[in-house]
Amino acid sequence: MIVAEDTYDSLVDTIYGVIFGEATWDMFLGRWNEIVPGGRTTLFCHDPMRAQGASQIDKGFSEEWVESYADHFAAVNPWSPAMSVMPMWRGFLSEELLPREAFVRTEFYNDFWKQCGETAIGMALVKRGGQMFNISSSIAGGEPDDNRVYADTLTRLAPHLHRAVRYFEAGRSEKSIDEMGGRLFDAIGVGVLLVGDGGRLDSANEVGERLLAEGHAVRLDLQGRVCLAETDADACLARLLSRWRDGERQQVVMVDGERLTLIRLQKSARIQFFDAPSLAIIIEPSSKPVSMDVPRLGGQFGLTRAEIKIMQGLLHGSSITDIAVESNRSRETIRSQLKSVFAKTGVNSQSELLRLVYFSEQARRNN
Repeated sequence: MIVAEDTYDSLVDTIYGVIFGEATWDMFLGRWNEIVPGGRTTLFCHDPMRAQGASQIDKGFSEEWVESYADHFAAVNPWSPAMSVMPMWRGFLSEELLPREAFVRTEFYNDFWKQCGETAIGMALVKRGGQMFNISSSIAGGEPDDNRVYADTLTRLAPHLHRAVRYFEAGRSEKSIDEMGGRLFDAIGVGVLLVGDGGRLDSANEVGERLLAEGHAVRLDLQGRVCLAETDADACLARLLSRWRDGERQQVVMVDGERLTLIRLQKSARIQFFDAPSLAIIIEPSSKPVSMDVPRLGGQFGLTRAEIKIMQGLLHGSSITDIAVESNRSRETIRSQLKSVFAKTGVNSQSELLRLVYFSEQARRNN
């Protein structure tokens, strides 16, 4: 069996469509799944040393399956040791990682993998700092000789996927200080820092630059990394910058009398698999205490009482999980209500919501 040339050409076109913003990784994975028998595919990362892993972009797998992998089964993945030494950009069969007779005796297979398939193929895309970034597809069945064609097709696609990886790794920051309203924050005396890979400072507004220069609550080390003056707060910053950080995306810490809100930024699926996490640090100096009338603002936008409560929770540093527990609601319900808050207020992220609140409060005070 071979993959038809027009099908292969369609996959190549989709890869370049992703690069130029005319397609998505979801579209590419969907077209790839149409080729593979019973195919379900994920772009995932794995850290063998930490025994951690997570699906970043996937097509065909259930949310429960994805969460189960991150929560437990990544740590017992029997393919991991061999996968970490596989050559880059060459498609492989799971049988090359572990003989099938050994694989079917594992907890990983019996309690997890056989829910979606019997075997798999994959290819290593990126290796960085001990972490692996791979594409992997489950396959409903078939002998290795039958499935070799799909692994070989990945190898054929490798040059095009490599160009996509290099494009996104080369990096264009999706958000700038101006896009996040840096001048607006300057006007109300609030500092904003954008922090990227490894804690590197990407950009800062004028107030943020001044606060960095003063070096009280936040400063740069000799390598240009952002550091917080208190150990626990600095550890919180490191956790939010970790690729493995999931769930909570916002924390509020007090450092040297200043209130720092750390917000892990959402990235589009086009780059999140290849790019390192980044976050915004919003610094409210002690001389600029902020007291916000959230119920009044919520009323202006027609928010329900439950939506106002979510807005207050986020602005005080609570996570979606925290709010769900406090209100005795599911995380899915809170997510749905948060989407409604975004829609009614016209924002697309928690950082934009925070900017809206600051702007509205400043306007109210000036009046």
